[in-house]
Order: sequence, then C-alpha cells, then structure tokens
Amino acid sequence: MIATAAVGLTALLASGVVPAAAAAESQGQARASAHPVIVIGIGGLRWSDITAATTPAIWRLAGTGAAGTLATTTIWPVTCPADAWLTLNSGARASGSSEQVPTSGPCPGLPSVERLVLLSHTAAGPARIPAMPGLIQLNRPFSYSPWWGLLGSAAGAGRCATAIGPGAALALANPAGDVPHYLPALPSASRSASGLTVLRQCPLTVIDLGALPPPAAASGSRPRASAIQTQASRAVALSAADRAVGGIVAAAPPGAIVVLASTGDEPGPHLGVVVVNGPGYRNGLLTSTSTRQPGVVVITDLTPSIFSWRHARFPAPPAGTAAPTALTLTAVGRGSLAAAVKAMIGQDTADQVYRSIVGWFFLFYGVAEAVLFALIALALRGGGAQRVRRRVAWYSAAAVFTGAVPVGTFLAGLLPWEQWPHPALLLYGLGFAWAAVIAVVAMAGPWRRDPFGPPGFTAAVTLAVIAIDVMTGSRLQIGAPFGLSLLEAGRFYGVGNNAVCIYATAGILTATWAAAAALRRRPGSRRAALTAAGGVAVASVVVLGWPGFGAKVGGTIALVPAFLVLLAAIAEVRITPRRGLIIGVSGIALVSAFAVLDYLVPAIGASHLGTFVGQVLHGHAGGTLHRKVSSNLQSLTKTWYTPVVPVVAVVTGLMLAWPSRLRLRTFVAACSRSALLRTSLFAVWLAVVLGWLVDDSGVSAAASALPIALPLAIALVVRVAQLPAESGAGAVTVGGQGQAGPPPTGAQPRGSGGVRPSGPPPPAGAQPPGSGRSDPARAGRGVVDAVPAEGGVDAAAPGRGVDAAPPGRGIGASPPGRAG
Repeated sequence: MIATAAVGLTALLASGVVPAAAAAESQGQARASAHPVIVIGIGGLRWSDITAATTPAIWRLAGTGAAGTLATTTIWPVTCPADAWLTLNSGARASGSSEQVPTSGPCPGLPSVERLVLLSHTAAGPARIPAMPGLIQLNRPFSYSPWWGLLGSAAGAGRCATAIGPGAALALANPAGDVPHYLPALPSASRSASGLTVLRQCPLTVIDLGALPPPAAASGSRPRASAIQTQASRAVALSAADRAVGGIVAAAPPGAIVVLASTGDEPGPHLGVVVVNGPGYRNGLLTSTSTRQPGVVVITDLTPSIFSWRHARFPAPPAGTAAPTALTLTAVGRGSLAAAVKAMIGQDTADQVYRSIVGWFFLFYGVAEAVLFALIALALRGGGAQRVRRRVAWYSAAAVFTGAVPVGTFLAGLLPWEQWPHPALLLYGLGFAWAAVIAVVAMAGPWRRDPFGPPGFTAAVTLAVIAIDVMTGSRLQIGAPFGLSLLEAGRFYGVGNNAVCIYATAGILTATWAAAAALRRRPGSRRAALTAAGGVAVASVVVLGWPGFGAKVGGTIALVPAFLVLLAAIAEVRITPRRGLIIGVSGIALVSAFAVLDYLVPAIGASHLGTFVGQVLHGHAGGTLHRKVSSNLQSLTKTWYTPVVPVVAVVTGLMLAWPSRLRLRTFVAACSRSALLRTSLFAVWLAVVLGWLVDDSGVSAAASALPIALPLAIALVVRVAQLPAESGAGAVTVGGQGQAGPPPTGAQPRGSGGVRPSGPPPPAGAQPPGSGRSDPARAGRGVVDAVPAEGGVDAAAPGRGVDAAPPGRGIGASPPGRAG
C-alpha cells in the first residue's frame, strides 16, 4: 500500500494537474481562518527511523514544522493500529481488541471496509465498517467514555471528510460504521488527474499509509539472514512512506495544516512520532496542557487540536459521554532539528530502560537492603558499648545511603544519560553515586551528632529535590525508576505514582527534624517547633496539591492528615473523635478546594483536577472513578511480590501500636527518649497507608516508599535509643520536670494530654522508662529525654536532649491549668 501511494503521488506531481474542489473553495472563502487539515498515519514509525538521508521528505516536514514525541498508549501496553485509529475517532482512549496483545506477537488486522457505491477507482464514495457497533460494545468495560464519530464532525457543516485507507475509515466512521467519503488507497499513477481532486475534496482528509514491518531487533530469535531480510523490508517500506508523505505535502492546499503521526507501536511499546506543519507551527517543539513537557504529546491531544484548527465546535455529546478537554497543540522554540531528534530518541531509550529494568530493580533493591542490614546485625552483634556504637554507626550509614537512592536516581537526570552509550548502567550508576554523596554529607555534616540529623538531612534533600523538580516541570522524574514513564502515559507532570509516598515520607521526617532542631535552639518553645514543622508541612502540601505544580489528588488526601497528626503532637493537642474526623476529611477538603479553583480559574495551571470537577458537574465522573478504583485493586496482582506489601504495612502498624507486647526493646527505649519519634513514624505509616488506599496506583505507591521509609526509620530508632536513660553526668527530663535518675516509683508523667498512637493500657508491673521495658502507652506521654554530657549519638549540654524542654513545657506536657 505504501509503495502504491508513493508511485501514484509522484506521477501526480509530475503531471502538474492541481484541480480544487468547488466545495473546498467555497468553505475556504466562507471561513478563511479555518485551515484544511490533512492527517497522515504510519504505524510503528519512530524517531530512530528518521534521518535526512533515509527519509528526506519527513525530515524536511519536521525541519520546517513543529515536532514531538507521541505517546500512543491507549488501553493496553502495546498500541495496535486499530487502537490508535479508534482513539482518533473518539478523542478518548479506545481499543480494537478485548484482550492484551503480546509484546512479541502481531497485532490483529484492521476491520474490513465495504464500499457501498463504486463510482470509480479514484472517486471517494460511501462505505461502511460492519464491525463498528461491535467495537463500540467492546470498549464499554474500559470506562473511558469514547465519543464515537467525534473526529468526523471536526470537518464542520456537511461533515465532508475523506478517508483514504482502512485505518482512516476507522478514524472517520460514525457509530453505525458509515464513512461518507472513502478510498481504499491513494490514487495510482494512471489516475493522476483525479488524485489531487480527492486530496482537496474535503477540508479534512485522513490518510492511512499502513504500518512499517517491525525492526529486526524486535522480530524475535530469527536467523541472521532472516533478520537482514526483515530490516531490508522495513527500509523499503520506510522509503516508500517517505515518498508518499512528500507527495501529500506538495499536493496540500494552501494554508493547510499537515499532521504526521505514528498510529501504533507494534510489536512492542515505543514512543512514536508526531509532526505538525502549517500556519503557527514552524521550527518548534510540540507540547500541550495535558503533558506540560516540551516535545511530548499524547495521542488524545490530536482530535481536539483538529477541532481548534478547523475552528469547529464540539457538538452536543451523547448521553453518558464527556466532551474531551478543549486544547490545541502549541509549538515552543527549539534548536537544531538534529539535536531535537537526538533528544526524542533518548526519551524512547529512557522508557525502554524503565520498562525492561524497573521491576527487577525494585526487587533487587529491596532484597539488597534486607541483606545489608542483616549482615550488619550479624557482623556487629553483641552488647558491648563499643560494639553497640559501631553497630549504630554502620546502621546509620547504611540507612542514609539506601534511603538516598531514590533521590539519587532523580539527580541522575541532570545529565542526559539516555543519549549516551549504556544508558541503564549510567542511570543506576549515577543514582548510586549521588546517593553516596548525600550519605557522606549526611554523616559528616554539623548535624551528625543529632539523632534526627543524618536521617533528617537525607529526607530534606529528597523533599527539596522533588519539590523543586515539580515546580520546574518534573524533568528529573522522566525515565527515573521512581519517576514518570512516558510510555505508561498516566502522568507527565507533578509527582509520579512511584514518588508520591517517597515525597510524603520525606516531608514528614523533614518536619520532625525541623521541630526537634527548633526545640534545641529554644527549649520549651512549642511555637518555634510548630512554626518550623508547619512551614515544612504547608510548603510540602502546596507543592503536591496545587494544580499548577503537583496536582496530585491521592497524595494530598494522604499527606494532609498525616501532617496534622504530627502538628497536633507538637502543639500538645489531644485528638478527640471530633478532631479525628476533621483530620480524616482534611485532605479531601483541600483537594476539592484546589479542584474547584482549577475549574474556575484555569490560568493557575489547568490540570485533571479541574477536568474532574467538570465531569462531576455534568454527570460524567463515573467512568473516571471506576477506572481509579479498578486500577487500585488490580495493583495487588501487578507482580508476584506486591501482595507482600500489605503484609508489611499491617506488621508495621502492629509494631507501632504494641512495641512492648512484641518485645521491640530498642524501639521502646527510643520512644521513651523522644516523644516526637513514635508520632512521626506513625504519621509516615498513616500517609503511606492512606496513599495506598486513595491513589489509583494502589499498593505500588506504598511499595515505592519502603526503600526510604524503612531504612530511615531504622536509623532514627537505633540512634535515639542510644541516648542513655540514666546518666550521672546528664539529666533525665520526665514530663518536662528535670531530675537526676529515673522517676520515683509510681510517679506519673505530666502532660498526659499529648497525642500518642493508640495502644493497650500498661500491663501490670510495667517498668518506668529507661529500664529497657518501657511501655508504649507511656512513650507518647511527656518527654523522657536522657542526654549525656559528652559522647553518645548526640552530645549536648545537660538537659538539652533531642527535644528537651524546660519544666512543665515538654512535648506532650500540658500547660499550666490545662487538664490532661
């Protein structure tokens, strides 16, 4: 088909016959600002196929127009030609198959097109796709609410749109399968005079140039001769397609906008090609409000853009169908085309690295962390003071290094690793190198003796890097294992699903470190601690939820209650059932406010938040909610090891609730020395669990938090636990009342009104803090901080521990005259 089209158009140009249809001329006079649009689809086309030597026509089209990477993902990981053409038809993700196509197998053929009236071989006439009603029924369970026949209505009054090729017919068919103007292929050389009439017959023309054969590397384990033959076949088809594109562009009417797009990515998921050439699209990179990424476009952007170019309005949508978001592809400046193409090839390379390695990376990372901490425990086991100090030091170093790996992989994006040889090795090598740098600074900085210092510094760097990246376009997350995948096409800006719980963990631990530092500088000042932690909380939530930045629904719903629990503990506010209910809905309330504001004032950063509000107001939100819930539930079976994550979450919750019953002596001892520790870890746990429950990525979001949450929690616990509970050289603060040694028998800590995780009442015979058998219920009451005069984890002046406070004003202590 590609070869026939190329020969035919070459003859057309040689003949010099350029007639124009009267209908097209009259419409152009009536609406001079409405551009004729020609859409050309080539299945499997990639930027790595396109060079000035092998595809000169496409190279010229991109050189004088605006180019971009096209994310063609629709329903399944592999987008077949039928999927792409149906998505163009409806303006929403659609599929031509009810089952996923294997990455190594061929796509099913396009549905047959029946010509109803055969006027001539060069005249477009009515046709029908008998399978269209069945395809509509097939797409109902996917809940994307396609608007069938939408693209054809972009032609304007009379719906004059020409389809050339079976894929084009699928794009322009109405719900009954009718195609008003159809030709099975471009005119051949023997009918050149009529050919250009067809190309100009209607203001909207869609042309299917077929699909390229898969490259040899993707053809499976073929013999060498067969691989060479496959590559040669692709080269021949590519050359023919290029000639056809050159002929179409030369024959396009004046003022036309020509769109070249990849229609499918068979046989495996790949990023495709999109080029727009015409008025307003010169020497640039394409972008859209749906991606916010220069040079990146999604296939669902094309249909509404065609409406914009045609100056056509969306017709009234059918019942139960939501109108697509009105947008127009825009062009931003670029340098040379060669540099832009190199960068776009790199984008596909980055996604291939992500797709092929990320699952194994997470498995290796989790196992390696467990083995590393087990080896430290075995090699340095024992109870001697020197051995304990060494064990704590090694635990701390291992924790900050492994906890810094996620942010290290983001910082790897500062270099174009995807454009260099051995990209996977470079990505992970740079990630581990950055993690090592962060760990060295964390362990050697002035905060090294602060129990919260090294873990807090690691969390702060993680929070700052992600926040700055989100506010500047999320460039560092693209292709990173904890970041965003263009191939998945789920999110292109803001905080990715793999990073949202990492961000939440980092925010909470940073706020905890800030509060503890404020208390050391101004002992007993709850206001200073609240200001420090509150500043971190507000900044973190705004970056995550604001439509112009993160626009993250699930993450904001999860993070706001977690921060409020932490701030309540710092402010010594008891969480009553009423306050608990307010905290529980606080995230939903804030997201709703952001969403309504985004809907009313799109200028703040139009996002899916405002789009969802529009769907709710027009009664079309059911499909979106159904997809989100289904995606969350399906995450439990995404891999063979994801069912382990809920078990880890439950076990961690039990450890936080009943550490004494589970005989977690180190944790109990640590909680008795810092009232902030247990509350901050509970807040982290709460954010991760809520993120699992409300984010559409489900358990995957929680799983991504484990690499940073678990090691940093271990470091905090072992470091805080090493502060001696009894020291003649120091002081023990019980409920804010300084005294030497443990509290007297039967003494109750002051300030029992402090917020603490729920747990069972103290068992009979429970020992006071510092005895090695501290009860968890007492861990959240008041402050029990023992600080040595020198040495240990945090050498501080007497009475100036992790969060030491003057008499009567420690964290968890009730102020004078306030009942506990």
